[in-house]
Amino acid sequence: MGLTEDPGVSPLCSGLGKWPFREEVLRLVTGKVCTPEVRARCRRENGEFADWACGECTEFLQPESISPWTWHLLMLFRLKKAGYPFRANDLSLETWLLLGEMEAALIKGGRC
Repeated sequence: MGLTEDPGVSPLCSGLGKWPFREEVLRLVTGKVCTPEVRARCRRENGEFADWACGECTEFLQPESISPWTWHLLMLFRLKKAGYPFRANDLSLETWLLLGEMEAALIKGGRC
């Protein structure tokens, strides 16, 4: 029993149960998060229907809908990349594994 369904397959590519980690990371990596710029463009394109279109949008992920745990892992990734001196027991095994998966996804650009 582990994080992957098939040996050698990344959890980001095989899924982690019902937690939307894979989708959230892939959207963050590929820029599919609704930013103020995206929202402004959507408002221009949809006019008076912009609020409805924003509520029905499946192309971009709303930042507030991203799991706090995913944001936390992203912060840990940034700290690690900036050279923060993490030691082996500073994080749980699960956190280290998920951090590694996030790092792999960010380095690979979301490709599995």
